[in-house]
Amino acid sequence: MLTSDVINQIFGIKEAYELPNVLSSIMHDEQRREEIFRQFLELEQDLSYDWFTDYFQTEHGDRAKLKQDYTPQGICEILKGLKPNGARTIADICAGTGGLSISQWSKDEEATFYMEELSTRAFPLLLFNMAIRNIDATILQVDSLTNDFTQGYRLTKKENGFSRIERIKTDYEQKEQGQEQEEEKFDYIIMNPPYSLNWQNKEFAEDKRFQEYGLPPTSKADFGFILHALHMLQEQGTLAAILPHGILFRGQQEGKIRQKLIENNLIDAIIGLPDKLFLNTGIPVCIIVLKKNKESKDILFIDASKEYKKGSKQNTMEQEHIAKILSAYHDRKDIDKFAHVARMQELEENEYNLNIPRYVDTFEPEEVP
Repeated sequence: MLTSDVINQIFGIKEAYELPNVLSSIMHDEQRREEIFRQFLELEQDLSYDWFTDYFQTEHGDRAKLKQDYTPQGICEILKGLKPNGARTIADICAGTGGLSISQWSKDEEATFYMEELSTRAFPLLLFNMAIRNIDATILQVDSLTNDFTQGYRLTKKENGFSRIERIKTDYEQKEQGQEQEEEKFDYIIMNPPYSLNWQNKEFAEDKRFQEYGLPPTSKADFGFILHALHMLQEQGTLAAILPHGILFRGQQEGKIRQKLIENNLIDAIIGLPDKLFLNTGIPVCIIVLKKNKESKDILFIDASKEYKKGSKQNTMEQEHIAKILSAYHDRKDIDKFAHVARMQELEENEYNLNIPRYVDTFEPEEVP
């Protein structure tokens, strides 16, 4: 079993804070990293989840500055169920150590991944997680809001082995050699970005990602991440973002962006989740699903706030809860006190406010004694 002590022992470290630096060195030594890979696989053969989520979040997660909250397995499973059939190119924005991407991956499917992550501490583990699973991927250490690029690697799948790792040239090196960086588009984009992050937006007024919708406010970058991902979405693509509920109803500039997204018929579904699902924060979040070329002009609302198993410190979503949510999403029908399909007229009457209680009434009258 991969406990924190076992992980530290494999890497030859005494304390967890040493891991990022040690792992960065190991990942550049093919023979050494493959020895480490084999030691891990002797102890754990289940590759369907991120072994490092709790280890990293407990020891390295920076909630104060980077607002890092790593995605619980239950939410990963929901996003797996939202993945459109035939999606072959998958992007993970603010990928952390790769838990969301791992949940979308299957060794029996041919898919390529693209990942962005800013944290210097998370980046080596993200590289490790993809390479040990022999995944085709492009992994960049980059600020998704500003596009400031630090380093990047191309992982190439090898037959009966682990991914080959090659360094990607920096933007400066590409410009020096007269190479233009092509914009990639993806079938499915997933993300759990830092919530309500402060950012300096003044220099991005002319950025093509924000020109149509306007700049998100400096105090809350949530829509900045959505618009960044939306710009990378191909014409039949789906985007699923995990964000705080405030993005559904806050006004001013965020309200204008939300209204424009609705008018452009891009928002497909809003799924409200229970509170206390995350390790370091008790706030409830929602999943906002956006699609290009939607067939209908409506939005599906699902209130899954009561779909959980209660824990002392952290609640969990079991398979029955996940199945109920995904069934409602794919059926796209009204379900009393759980789901509602809102037409455009209803959205307009609510002034483009997407707060879930406006559309799904979960009120239960108290029994009279």
